[in-house]
Amino acid sequence: RAVLADMREGLRFVLGWRGLVLIMGMATLLNFLVNPAFALLPILVTGHFRGGALQLAWLQSAWGLGMLAGGLTLTVWGGFKRRIVTAMLALVLQGAGLTILGITPPSGLRLAIGALFFAGFMNPIVNGSFDAAMQAVVPLQMQGRFFTLVISACAAMSPLGLAIAGPVSDALSIQAWFVFGGVACILLGAAMFSVPAVMHIEDKRSAGAGSSR
Repeated sequence: RAVLADMREGLRFVLGWRGLVLIMGMATLLNFLVNPAFALLPILVTGHFRGGALQLAWLQSAWGLGMLAGGLTLTVWGGFKRRIVTAMLALVLQGAGLTILGITPPSGLRLAIGALFFAGFMNPIVNGSFDAAMQAVVPLQMQGRFFTLVISACAAMSPLGLAIAGPVSDALSIQAWFVFGGVACILLGAAMFSVPAVMHIEDKRSAGAGSSR
């Protein structure tokens, strides 16, 4: 009961703040579209690139090394003054990397490795900047409820995305799902730059309440 009550309170808090609604909706949709792509990576390697375990290891290592490099870069750099700008710009660039991976021809494994490294590099910049922005604007007493709600919503989308990604990939191709996810990152990230409720969300740091958000 206490958990459900906390989740309801967190949901009421989010629904009262348009910027948070848009950000949460975007994060949920992207988890629906992007996460299944990585579950399909072994099939992409065997079916498209005609590779095996070694080629899969190269791609997975590229993603992991990219994430490590991106995390270190964000730690040293810190991002732009507006963290949400850093997150959305990195999201657009991550989408570009995933899209390139999706359109890479079978003979372009090296390009695919580079594209996945680049997408992995952007991933911690997206997530780290987003988390920092949300911690700056969400009151301390609501942060646990808010992040639990976001994580739960995103996690719920992953199995649903996997259930749909399989039939869609069979009908269109494995690469198509990477393109869908990459283009979604580009379009959503770019669109948020024109939404004041998102771009100026950090202007009301820890304001915590109010219907004018």
